[in-house]
Amino acid sequence: MPRRLSEVLGNLSNRLIPDYQPGSDLPGRPPLQEVVEQAWREWQAAQAYFDAVSDPDLVDHAIYMVEAAERKYGYLIKRAKAEGIAGTPPA
Repeated sequence: MPRRLSEVLGNLSNRLIPDYQPGSDLPGRPPLQEVVEQAWREWQAAQAYFDAVSDPDLVDHAIYMVEAAERKYGYLIKRAKAEGIAGTPPA
């Protein structure tokens, strides 16, 4: 009798990643808390860069950097909250 596809895929994933539990961090990747903290530091660095530049071309670049870092951090904060991770850096 053929197995259901989900059983086959489940067995395969258990062989490839034996310690993985749904909702947990993947082996070899930093925990989500560390990724959130790094994104917060990147956002702060982008804001400091924006404050430091004066050349019009660099101001445009700095605005892009701040907006990108802010969106990345916002996404990760939402994901961390959804997973119930507390202690994220202040928004």
